[in-house]
Amino acid sequence: MQTIYLSLGSNIGDRQYYIHEAIRLLGEHPKIIVEQQSQFYETSPVGGVKQDDFINIALKISSLLAPQALLDFIHEVELKLNRERKIHWGPRTIDIDILFYGEEEIFEQNLVIPHRELLNRLFVMLPLLELIEPPFKYYQLIQKAVTKLNQSEQHVQVVAEEPTPRGRIASAVKEILFAVGEDPHREGLLETPQRVAKMYEEILSSQRSLKFEAYKLFKIEPTEVDSPVLIKDIPFYSMCEHHILPFFGKVHVAYIPDQGNIIGLSKIPRLVDYVSHKLSVQENITSEIAETLDEILQPKGVAVVVEARHMCVEMRGVKKLNSKTKTSYFSGAYEKDSVKRMEFLESLL
Repeated sequence: MQTIYLSLGSNIGDRQYYIHEAIRLLGEHPKIIVEQQSQFYETSPVGGVKQDDFINIALKISSLLAPQALLDFIHEVELKLNRERKIHWGPRTIDIDILFYGEEEIFEQNLVIPHRELLNRLFVMLPLLELIEPPFKYYQLIQKAVTKLNQSEQHVQVVAEEPTPRGRIASAVKEILFAVGEDPHREGLLETPQRVAKMYEEILSSQRSLKFEAYKLFKIEPTEVDSPVLIKDIPFYSMCEHHILPFFGKVHVAYIPDQGNIIGLSKIPRLVDYVSHKLSVQENITSEIAETLDEILQPKGVAVVVEARHMCVEMRGVKKLNSKTKTSYFSGAYEKDSVKRMEFLESLL
């Protein structure tokens, strides 16, 4: 096992959440053991790109992975957490750098260890000093660099560790119970805040995702006849962004392939799940399903119809039981050709 030191930073959205998630994902690898982490530090960004302040930590791990294999896995973790490598110094949900790999020195095209910017970054070295000890080869060098940079314009400060998203939700639910006249400490409600927090993690699991990626495209022999692919009665459950109450029903999807490009049939229900597992409204769910299929398939046309019951209509306000709302979205051939559109609608009867 090799002792490795990493630097983790984030400056988009819930910064501490992304760092916690990165640590969790790193620890899930069978050849990585997470040993120790530093406190959280906040610092202004470098590189001349206007952006929000960063949260940074240092992380000590042990691993059997070779340096390049570790770097490849780090990039996978960054991708899972919506990291987009558009600008070198630009904002990012997560940034993970290998600072030291044991005491090895590595000079490759895409991997330099010790990290080439290490001694110029106070926000990297201060967290790192919490984890390393004097016997470490570079300890004295880092201490000297910190002393020098403490006199510079780089401003770094320790910040308190924030509650996890689950902890925040649980605290909010407890406050709601107080506010409506309940006693959160009575036996039947003791575990309710944690249960609600866990529930929200599940039913709003797409909330932090930027795009749908759980699909695979296939190629078939193109035909001159526009034969649509239709999947009916896909069940869905979602949460209305206006009252955070459920709405649920069925989704019907059809598309006309172009150039023989098709998507696995099971992936369309997965797309429906992805789109519905976040706060939304029915109109947005309808359009997002269609627009996502248009983007990844580039078909001749897409048709989507959504039928749903809304608890914000049935439980409160007008209280109209069993009422249904129907929304539709048509693109390409389905938008331009009324015959094709009518064939699709008739197939739903």
